Amino acid sequence: MPNLKGPDITKELFGGIFDSDGAGHFPGLELINFIVCGSGEILPGPEVKEIKLIRRSHDFARRLVAGRLPPDLKSKVLLNEHSENAVAHLLHCLELEAPNITKTKSWERTHFFPYTRSLVHWDARSRSSAKGEKGTIKVNQERRYLRGGGAFAFSVLRHDPDQDRLNSIRDGFRSLYPSETNTPLETLSAALLKHGEIDKDAVIDLVEPQTRIRNDKLENLYRDGIKNVLSHDNLSSVQRVKAVMNWTGFWLVILEATRAAEHLNKSWQGLIVDCAGVHPQLRRASQKCLKVQLSNIEDAANLEAKIQTGEISKQQINRIKGFFSNTAGTCGLLNAAKGRRHFTLKLHIVEALVLASAETQTEQTFEDFVSKWLGERCGLVLGRNSASGHGMLNAFDATIFEENERQFAEQMKATGMLRVYSDATRMVSAEITQ
Repeated sequence: MPNLKGPDITKELFGGIFDSDGAGHFPGLELINFIVCGSGEILPGPEVKEIKLIRRSHDFARRLVAGRLPPDLKSKVLLNEHSENAVAHLLHCLELEAPNITKTKSWERTHFFPYTRSLVHWDARSRSSAKGEKGTIKVNQERRYLRGGGAFAFSVLRHDPDQDRLNSIRDGFRSLYPSETNTPLETLSAALLKHGEIDKDAVIDLVEPQTRIRNDKLENLYRDGIKNVLSHDNLSSVQRVKAVMNWTGFWLVILEATRAAEHLNKSWQGLIVDCAGVHPQLRRASQKCLKVQLSNIEDAANLEAKIQTGEISKQQINRIKGFFSNTAGTCGLLNAAKGRRHFTLKLHIVEALVLASAETQTEQTFEDFVSKWLGERCGLVLGRNSASGHGMLNAFDATIFEENERQFAEQMKATGMLRVYSDATRMVSAEITQ
């Protein structure tokens, strides 16, 4: 039987390439590359078969911040050592968090958060220099960490059958990344960008056409969330960019878990989230829930391999499972990257979930936010109603989930996303944080 690779399995199971190297924020960065660096219309419709990109590596800035830039190249661009240190420290503050870093990052794994148009960049790596150029480095733009998760998200958005929603998302991305921006950060990043590799001609992407679109409720969940996030144009672009990145990672985690269970003909029970941290029973249930999701992913991958009349190695399965855990950890859905882990909700994913739940200038009750949005649509078992909806109150005391929900409300109130008018009226809104 043929040995199958992870992408052979995940494209059929989930719709795109889910690989541990491309986990964390990399799908969000890849998505924004498709949005900003596409040579045609933003999110072209399904009638467009070839997606072309003008990739830019930003390798000068990435090598500078990683301490891998030769002195002769630095002297051509930077005035002196003081300017070099100042720019490098600034760029360091813009670095993208990379999952499971155990040693000093190479410049190839140094990426920037795409806060502005000219910070958006593609993957690149060093290759052997041409003959006769000993000591020089040739930079090639190629996929290494942008493995396809963002291409899948992009494909889901552009194949939206709801034309009004698709147009709203297009307008939202135009507002998020205007073609003319004169901020100091944009000016600096644009100047540094010119000294890196940039495609002279648009390149056809070969990964995006391989995605499998189903137009089901999971894909509509992502589209609704992106539309809502981008509608908050009264918030800063930084908040919206972060929310797009974290919402994309969160949704891919939910999709991977849900479709793995469906492939096994199981009813997906959601993710048990421990926000209170005071009930050992809930903590153990959340830890067990994580193990169940990873086990489902492994079983689904093995089953799909049999369907394809092939075999998949343990290493390849671990890469598929690693995408789930590394992305969940990076977007704020796990308590830690390693060790004894359980599902929780950190501040940055809560903010993304709030922005994704409703359009701008819209308030919703805390009860609806927890039960209808987090529970019914996102599959997070957090409060009593969502626990009841997933059939968990037979095994758990309802007061555990009531306390969990109360603690979550206190956390949201402390961060400014929840306004309490009375004991019976609690409202959730992203605009409250302003």
